[in-house]
Amino acid sequence: MTSFSLPHLSYHSHYLVGSDALRAELKTILEDVHEITSRGNPDFFDAIYETFTIDDSRQLREMHGVRPVHISGKKIFIISMDGITIEAQNALLKLLEEPAEYAYFFLIIPSAHLLLPTVKSRMIPIETSSEKENTGEGEKFLKLSVAKRLDMIKGLLDDISKEKKTKQDAIHFLNEIEAVLYAKQGVGKAQGALRTLDMAKKYSSDRAPSLKMLLESVALSV
Repeated sequence: MTSFSLPHLSYHSHYLVGSDALRAELKTILEDVHEITSRGNPDFFDAIYETFTIDDSRQLREMHGVRPVHISGKKIFIISMDGITIEAQNALLKLLEEPAEYAYFFLIIPSAHLLLPTVKSRMIPIETSSEKENTGEGEKFLKLSVAKRLDMIKGLLDDISKEKKTKQDAIHFLNEIEAVLYAKQGVGKAQGALRTLDMAKKYSSDRAPSLKMLLESVALSV
């Protein structure tokens, strides 16, 4: 049983809040209700990103510009992400506002606060029964002194080094901080901190700079 419904495809740009497990549910609904199969369909794009970047936005625009060849006559884009940069969102604005008549976009994100208001206003939310904002750790972090924040980061890094957690957990942690900043301060007031978080998420999977350096820069900047 799915946790949401999609009876009509009357709008072209949607977002869902939750984990990438929603991808399977969405594909089932598109296949069973709208008869749009994902198997062997060159016009069905389904991808997972740790951080969706401006380069990913450009690739999406290029794919969008190619007319569909599948019998459904539709191009489906399911994009699951843990984070998305401000630059990537700005690059998506026109695409989400004026998609081709054959294109349908579904963004799956861990928090609605990750989207800029200008982006969110161009999309329709799909409510799910499992939707919830996991901002507990982020809110706790922002209330701490710098010294306590660094202690919290040290604990996270120790867990990663002992393989109790992964870098993906660090990205989720950064997403929680970002969600609280969006909700409490808004884009304008928190712009500098949000850019620091964007950079930290963008480079968190790289070997250099180190994850420790990135997380400590967040502790000192937000």
